[in-house]
Amino acid sequence: MEPHRESLWNIEFTWIFYTLAALTVLLVIYAIWRHYKRWKVGQPANRGNQPGRRFVDFLKIAFIDGLVHRKFFGADKKDWRLREFYPGLIHFLIFSGFIVLFLATALEFINHYLVHFLEGNVYLAYSLLADVFGIFVIIGVILVLVRRYIQKPERLDNKRDDLIVLLLILGIIVSGFILEGFRIAATELQTNPGWTVWSPGGYVFALAFQGADQATLLGWHMGMWWLHVIITLGFFIYVALINSKLFHILWDPVNIFFRNLGARGALAPIDFEKTELFGVSKIEEFNWKQLLDLDACTRCGRCQDACPAYFSGKNLNPKQVIQDLKNHLYDVYPGFISLKPAESRQEMIGEVITEEVIWDCTTCRACQQACPVYIEHIDKIVDLRRNLAMEKSQFPEAAQEALKSLGTRGHPYRGTVATRTTWCEDMDIRVISDDADVDILYWVGCSAALDDRNIKVARATAKVLKAAGVNFGILGDEEACCGDPARRMGDEYLFQTLCQQNIEILKGYGVKKILTTCPHCFNSLKHEYPQFGGNYEVMHHTQFIADLIQSGKLKLKKAVDGKAAYHDSCYLGRYNYIYDEPREILKALRGNTVELPRHKTNSFCCGGGGGHMWMEEEPDKRVNMRRIDEIVEAGVSCVASACPYCLTMFDDALKAKGVEESLQSLDLSELVAEALENND
Repeated sequence: MEPHRESLWNIEFTWIFYTLAALTVLLVIYAIWRHYKRWKVGQPANRGNQPGRRFVDFLKIAFIDGLVHRKFFGADKKDWRLREFYPGLIHFLIFSGFIVLFLATALEFINHYLVHFLEGNVYLAYSLLADVFGIFVIIGVILVLVRRYIQKPERLDNKRDDLIVLLLILGIIVSGFILEGFRIAATELQTNPGWTVWSPGGYVFALAFQGADQATLLGWHMGMWWLHVIITLGFFIYVALINSKLFHILWDPVNIFFRNLGARGALAPIDFEKTELFGVSKIEEFNWKQLLDLDACTRCGRCQDACPAYFSGKNLNPKQVIQDLKNHLYDVYPGFISLKPAESRQEMIGEVITEEVIWDCTTCRACQQACPVYIEHIDKIVDLRRNLAMEKSQFPEAAQEALKSLGTRGHPYRGTVATRTTWCEDMDIRVISDDADVDILYWVGCSAALDDRNIKVARATAKVLKAAGVNFGILGDEEACCGDPARRMGDEYLFQTLCQQNIEILKGYGVKKILTTCPHCFNSLKHEYPQFGGNYEVMHHTQFIADLIQSGKLKLKKAVDGKAAYHDSCYLGRYNYIYDEPREILKALRGNTVELPRHKTNSFCCGGGGGHMWMEEEPDKRVNMRRIDEIVEAGVSCVASACPYCLTMFDDALKAKGVEESLQSLDLSELVAEALENND
């Protein structure tokens, strides 16, 4: 006799099972439909474009990357390294186990109802794989229990649902193995012992049952079969009825499919001519994808661990923001049968999400980089800021002053007496209103033109360009702020005003190529200006200088000793994946370079983004102080950066720490300009 297994062997009254299974399936389908209807209370969002790319990427991210858990074992294509082995192992064991067991169940269904093919060596291989991956799930669940209830990492907030789900999963797998053990003991153990080792999970239990008589084994087998069915169907009913977090297994692939395919650095614009919603103050004012995000959250806490605001002791916890919004959504739309909104609700801004939390965000994108299911935290926070800024005119006082200066003077430095050309008065820099025959426009930016410390960066950059023979010019007094601070602080109207004004000026001069020293200007000009018709070839100065060095147009000497490290700016790194060029420049200048403990995709924010360059903060909660502590501990004599915000924040922190004599903070352009001075 060939190895095989008879489906529903020794089972009576199977019509009861079919009835219960059908009712369970209908309940789960209804629960899915209720979730869909709840998302649809949100505003429209165009997330159906590029369906082919979405489908291919969905398969890669949700299944291939999901199977190996790239976000745990590694990072992104430009930053591969081991991150969290233990959580990665846990998720691999459980996820891969569930995938294989699901496929095994599907094959069993096909074998029983459609085509009988599970026999012989095929059956033995099928049985072995199913049992091995079932054992994987048991090991994974045990490791989860150890991690959650013995190790208790801070980022995991244990709830009753977590334990219930884990115990139900364990119950399904263990009861399945016991059931298999009774079947093997009653049939194969005596007549076909060679088959038994191909079912290792059930074989262990079969050995324990082998002394019982046939009638007892058959009775226990039938009882265990029904218990296994009750636990399995009960698991699905529980998940459907109480909106268990385990529903994320279904929502995560959906969320990945509908993720943002546009530039990661671009916020969605507001069409002021077609909407009366200036930001978000009610849960229904988020778009449907943002509401889907809330259901997709796994509460893994990786965003919490990555958040510099949370790390520095501020009120913001990105995981809690998503969970609070999710709970609010279900408080406002609580019904399982009806989807009518509750008669009374909390104020979303102020009671559900406090203003302090909304303003704590530096928009560094570390939370979104860490999230394994592509939840978009920053867009939600900026939408809340937009309501505070444009509907309620409620800002932190320093931020309000910066925005006033932006509106009246075209830059946020309200106390400066410098002009846009003060920095280059003695450098013979071409202003394109006088001569537009240039190959590239150097967009100086507010900081490099008006901030005393960053003026040195503008001068160094211009010196490097001149040394390489680059034909460049500047806008001079016609240049205004790119608008990034206004947009990130929620004043979308002011951003669009500045943006359209700049686009008209650039159009008038026929500008095609732009060079920036500021990653925030770079990001806005490259990714956000096209939303309003401003399409340019935009380069950051690290990209341009690295190319000049590689092409031989700049001759440098490694004349500086001492250990140096490069700090990745959020808007240059995580937003735009510019990691290699700055390091190439630093290695060309310094022989002894090291990586900071947190770098590339894992880099720690300087604390200046999201308008925080112009906000007052409590001394013991400043993000820049935490980052400087890491840099000091790295034992370097120089930290190089490529962002005016980082440079300013580091200079402030170095002075506050009293280590400015032993640790230099310099822009890469300053280091290159210094190396030029050493040439014969």
